[in-house]
Amino acid sequence: MVTLKNILRTNAASCIAFGLIFLFIPSTVAEFLSTQKLASNTVILILGIGLIFNGLHLVWASLKPNPSKLLIIYFSTGDFLWVLATVLLIIFGIWITTPTGIIISLLISAVVGLLGVLQVIKRNEMGDY
Repeated sequence: MVTLKNILRTNAASCIAFGLIFLFIPSTVAEFLSTQKLASNTVILILGIGLIFNGLHLVWASLKPNPSKLLIIYFSTGDFLWVLATVLLIIFGIWITTPTGIIISLLISAVVGLLGVLQVIKRNEMGDY
């Protein structure tokens, strides 16, 4: 059954998994995504740390019996910003430039966007509390 708790935990697992990948193999991620030589892996490392913290925050939210609408909007807004940033980076040819990197980034972005939408839908089904 699709519940808000399950959606939050799926989102958390995704964030933590990608965060760990970004944290432990940033140069491999950079080479996979881009033909451009990045000056450093700092951006990928920072994203990795941010994703891990966001994932842990999602786990915490999933343990609450009735997470607030504001909390869910916060998470969903982050998901939608991730989608927007991915699309803009691809359109402008920044950091995501390899054909495989573009395809995988768009697929991941679609899943992230879907999780954001599902979070809002499921929370709205819970009512106003």
